[in-house]
Amino acid sequence: MGELRTPLENGQDEAEKSSSSESDSPQPNGRPKRSNYGFHSFRDFTWHQFTGTMSTGSLAVVLYQTPYKFPGLVTLGTVIFIIDIVFFAILCVCTALRFYLHPKYILKSVYDSHSSHDEPFYLGAFGVSVALILENISQYGVPSCGPWLVKTCQVLFWIYFACILIAAVLQYQTLFVTRNFAIDSMTPSWLLPIYPLLLTGSVASVIIQHQPHASASPIWICGIASQGLGWMVTILMYGMWAIRLLTEEIPAPSMRPSMYVAVGPTAYTVTALVSLGSTASKGLPDPFLGEPPKAAAATLYVVAVIAGTFLWLFAFWFFALSSVAVALGSKKMTPNYTWWSFIFPNAGLTLATIQLGKAYDSPAINYLCSVMTAALFLGWLFVCVSLLNALRKGRLG
Repeated sequence: MGELRTPLENGQDEAEKSSSSESDSPQPNGRPKRSNYGFHSFRDFTWHQFTGTMSTGSLAVVLYQTPYKFPGLVTLGTVIFIIDIVFFAILCVCTALRFYLHPKYILKSVYDSHSSHDEPFYLGAFGVSVALILENISQYGVPSCGPWLVKTCQVLFWIYFACILIAAVLQYQTLFVTRNFAIDSMTPSWLLPIYPLLLTGSVASVIIQHQPHASASPIWICGIASQGLGWMVTILMYGMWAIRLLTEEIPAPSMRPSMYVAVGPTAYTVTALVSLGSTASKGLPDPFLGEPPKAAAATLYVVAVIAGTFLWLFAFWFFALSSVAVALGSKKMTPNYTWWSFIFPNAGLTLATIQLGKAYDSPAINYLCSVMTAALFLGWLFVCVSLLNALRKGRLG
């Protein structure tokens, strides 16, 4: 089977190629028409666009949790969160219109046994965007609202968990049955269907902080179990990604930012382990193994911090590999939606560092977190400006 590529790399289907040829033909005034890139119909709104809401939502989470805050930082995070909600709503409306105007894309976007593009994998970006919105609602909204929002977050969490678990099973099962993938076509996007489960642990750790013990304990247990499933599937995918890198060339320069996607699973697992460990006294059932939960919680937190430290450098290793690959091909890179991979996975690495800095009570690590947060925010601004500029010029790949 040929190399698996995104629509951004291969273009759209044959109909879209035809319209692209027409758009490049000369106009009566002798000037060529604008290149057929960017958004020219609702058909162009794919699941790929939700990588933008993934990145924006993750930035809002980082701004809230970063250890050293200056006056107005939480307000800035609130603004980013509102932008994320508006961006997400616009994409949802456009995607709904896409399916309404072009019904054939409803199933094609979830699985496609004949097309070479990988849009079905990016359905996970939608799930991750929902998870981050839920986490930000709990962070930014609950302290300013009444108990009704606490209960709402509890209900939304269980609805979210049920949906992503069903989606993870059905989507991989569908892809296993309808597609035959070659290892040389492996890309980090294959991890995306399991990504929503990888965020369940960190979402759970935030939500249970405001929950009574009776409702916090099931959410805490669910967070641990979900993180375990997400991590085990990730290990399987990591093996294939390593084989692909050893036996084939690394992705083309413009697609190399997607290599950062491999950073996220380990980074968010570290975040979940340490944050869930810190809330174990509230999450463990009472009694736990015949003992008060506080007796086991302290030990569990120590184990979680050690496990998180054990995994953190693995996430950084993927970050370093990806950074070197991107640097080597930077002169040939053009703006496309894989550039959001500069933000979301590295937000996970920042959050993991924040949790470890809090656990070790280390000023040095906390200052590093501040630097990482600032770099992440500047990176988000750079990606936004680059993509909007490319879209304005009709050169968004």
